[in-house]
Amino acid sequence: MDHSGILEQPIGSVIILSDRSEVSVVIASDAMLLGALLRLSIEEAGYIVVREVSQSTELLVAVSQHVPDIVILDLGLPEVERVKLIESMLDLDSTLAIVTVSNSEEDLGEMVFAAGARAFLQKPFTMYDLIDIVKKVTPAFRSHR
Repeated sequence: MDHSGILEQPIGSVIILSDRSEVSVVIASDAMLLGALLRLSIEEAGYIVVREVSQSTELLVAVSQHVPDIVILDLGLPEVERVKLIESMLDLDSTLAIVTVSNSEEDLGEMVFAAGARAFLQKPFTMYDLIDIVKKVTPAFRSHR
């Protein structure tokens, strides 16, 4: 029996993920070059990038349509808007793993964690840091969608 990918038969309504190739990611970045680097790194690590967006309205549509496992959030938004966006995404899918990226030197990490983000990366960071964080937030289980 081939054990790569996901199990052939779901257990109840849960699918056990044993391979990153089944994990979908949406990248939200208003910096075109960084967005391209994020995509390259994420795909090279074996994840599937299902959509790239550059605005918060596009991000909500992408989360609703594609139901990703992970969102990488790198939009230059004021703190209050960023928190509202995270809460709105989690209203659409409470199991969504959100990794937020910022160059803010303030305590933005605490705010995004309180809003429901699973990880925070402060710029500058390496792509190794990014992939390490993405691996840590990758769900081992997810509801059948």
